[in-house]
Amino acid sequence: FTMVNAKIESMRPVIRILSHFATLRNKPTTLLVSTTGDTGPAAVHAVSDVANPLLTIIVHYPHGQISDFQRKQLTTVDSKCVKIVSFEGGGDDMDWPIKKTLLMNSDNDTAGGRTFCGVNSYNIGRPLMQMVHFIWIYLRMVEQLGVEPGDTNFMIDMVLPTGAMGNITGGYMAKQMGVPIGMLCAGVNINDITHRVIENGEFHRKKIQKTLSDAIN
Repeated sequence: FTMVNAKIESMRPVIRILSHFATLRNKPTTLLVSTTGDTGPAAVHAVSDVANPLLTIIVHYPHGQISDFQRKQLTTVDSKCVKIVSFEGGGDDMDWPIKKTLLMNSDNDTAGGRTFCGVNSYNIGRPLMQMVHFIWIYLRMVEQLGVEPGDTNFMIDMVLPTGAMGNITGGYMAKQMGVPIGMLCAGVNINDITHRVIENGEFHRKKIQKTLSDAIN
């Protein structure tokens, strides 16, 4: 079991919940995603599997900044509910356009009767679902090591590849709820805003650099 699996599996229940409410309200809903790796393919396949005509998705990815494998995961899905768009720029450059589009939800005339919803890491459903995986990992660890669940004398440290901090937020929420998790270590690449904020208090953008770990750029 890996954190990549956790990220993908946590997307499915979020998409199914959104599909349920789209049907309940009988209102078309479009999901908006900006991706540099795992989030886009996970969302695309989840929407495709649900196959709800009221639920569509538009995924944006920075041209030339995701792996060929991830690009094929996005562009080879055969579903009328899925649209894939590449854009020039870095992985964060679509954040503001997407947020601006989400604000259209308050104006029915502008939105054309459609609801827009983001499913990147800022969607609270993501870390809530990912939190379950941290609990599952903890229970499997204590089971294998013969430790009594809940024993605060036995803390488990976890190291996670970290981009927008959605997954590690799920771990932090589980820890705050009482799961005996010790250190949560965020592993970043050269696009290291997480490290800069925590270590130096620097919160500003830099030009995204191409790396071998595109998913956490």
